[in-house]
Amino acid sequence: MSSFFWEARKRIVGSLAEEISSYYFPLQSVDPALIANDEGITFSYGNYQNSFDGLLQHQYGNFHIYINLDRLQFENAPRTRFTFAHELAHYYIDDHRNALKNGLVPSHPSFNALFSKNPVEIEADYFAACLLMPSKSFQSRCLKKPLCSDLIAELAKYFNTSISSVIFRYFELNMFPMAIVCSKNGRIEWVRPTRDFKYKKFYDKGDAVPNSTAAGEFFFQNRKYETTEIVYPDDWFLDEEMDTSEQLYEKCYYQSNNTVFSLIWKKEK
Repeated sequence: MSSFFWEARKRIVGSLAEEISSYYFPLQSVDPALIANDEGITFSYGNYQNSFDGLLQHQYGNFHIYINLDRLQFENAPRTRFTFAHELAHYYIDDHRNALKNGLVPSHPSFNALFSKNPVEIEADYFAACLLMPSKSFQSRCLKKPLCSDLIAELAKYFNTSISSVIFRYFELNMFPMAIVCSKNGRIEWVRPTRDFKYKKFYDKGDAVPNSTAAGEFFFQNRKYETTEIVYPDDWFLDEEMDTSEQLYEKCYYQSNNTVFSLIWKKEK
């Protein structure tokens, strides 16, 4: 998906999700099940082993959402809510719904994945984030609050969403100059800076995670940090001109499959 096309689709999908959120829940946390009820979409929470996280099925003019508790723990868990919102996206986005309704695509299983490569799933994930964490509400709760792990946890609790979804929503809304580094098995997977992040030159995919970073200490010294750590620009970045005495913050979020997300931002004086 080209960046130009994706930006156009984001505006459409995001606007749709936020309109729905504002209509149903202008002053409170979003409940995807109540939206489904009002739309006449039936749903069931069941045990389907590892077949899927969620699935939207169309049959005889009716839509039904399946939510798999074998993979999602319980009905109101953050991942369950995100999965439910993701399936609502397949209903609300015209292209998705019409393709399913007209038999152009079969019902397909959805899995929670931070970065799917399937454009349909990317759109559904973005819809879910905008539905559960509408921009105005999200931004208002960040107003005049510095970026820190407590803020991320506070947002996750308020919106009843996962830490990872809050991080990427915070990033997407460009709330504060920062970079996210994803590392797996001691290697860089990707680096994503906000538009106004100071440093511009990053390690490439497949490069070893620098030993001097908090993520590096996890992979190479088996040291796990629950706190936010101080690092320096030359620990993570490769810009030719930098103040190597400048202090940055790094907060690591440890995922399954030996994956770490590092949030990096400038330490305020």
